[in-house]
Amino acid sequence: MKIFISIASYQDKLLPITIHSAYSAAKYKDNLTFGIVDQCEFKLDFSKSKIANQITYTHLDPEAARGPCWARSLAQTLMKDEDYFLQVDSHTIFEKDWDEYLLNYIKTIKKNHDKPVISAYPRGFEVIDFEKKIFKKSQENDSSTHVMVLDEEKVFKDGHFSMQKGLPTESKQIYKGFLLSAGFLFSTREFVDAVPYDPHLYFEGEETSLALRLFTRGFDIFHIPKIPLFHCYVNDSDQFSRPMHWNEEEDKNRSIKWVELQRKSKKRIEEIIEGKLKDSFGLGSERSLNDYKDFSGIDIKNKKIVNPDNAFRFKTLLEKDWTEKLNKKKGFLW
Repeated sequence: MKIFISIASYQDKLLPITIHSAYSAAKYKDNLTFGIVDQCEFKLDFSKSKIANQITYTHLDPEAARGPCWARSLAQTLMKDEDYFLQVDSHTIFEKDWDEYLLNYIKTIKKNHDKPVISAYPRGFEVIDFEKKIFKKSQENDSSTHVMVLDEEKVFKDGHFSMQKGLPTESKQIYKGFLLSAGFLFSTREFVDAVPYDPHLYFEGEETSLALRLFTRGFDIFHIPKIPLFHCYVNDSDQFSRPMHWNEEEDKNRSIKWVELQRKSKKRIEEIIEGKLKDSFGLGSERSLNDYKDFSGIDIKNKKIVNPDNAFRFKTLLEKDWTEKLNKKKGFLW
């Protein structure tokens, strides 16, 4: 049962730590393979690493980078015959036996659902001393299930895009959700085959469009208790920061600026939601956006919230049985 770990990195000093943490904390180390797209000035050398044969590494100059979705799409193409797909950010640390933990949960879920995707915003960590590898985890003792909702104050802030946030619960149950985190996605290889990452998207709307594409193809998103990894969330006040693709200094020498990439990305997301894309990057046919509206409380096409208790608070979904299947409705896509 091989796990392919997809990591797209942009000028991130934590990338080697992420790789080492994933490998060293895993129970079944030989079953891991890494697909890494590293967009940085200096190329990493894995030739003397004991896991060199488990790493497929692509190095790119930062000036050639075209945004997070493009890099994630490129990383996905490095997948070979692995059974499972894990996507994480390049600033992640893992808990002991994380692989066994995720495998057990996805096998449990698959007893009731053929196409599961496990996702949520992981708990965070901060860098205390990079040289000494000292990190401080937040919510380390919180073993509850964290679900995902829309931020009520940032709904449809830019077209169809809304800010998302994690919401801790007091439960350790599995929940079926309607949003996902690009920084932690775990599924079977069928997910990659059926819903490949769209290289034509930029960043905003990445998670929304992916959730809609997989939902309409019959996949279900699940939130599980105590996600076994931690993510380094960065803000302007942090001592440890990393360059972003859209920073002015990063963008100045590029022939295609990030604002142009984002403009084209927004237009493409509109085409996805309007059903104009008919290929694998468009919506599926197993469920409709009306089905998504009924389940989530979000009318994405008309940019309306029809059930605030679901969309903002996950309230009614907390009472639902995660084993229950969503039925496909007949009728038009909208």
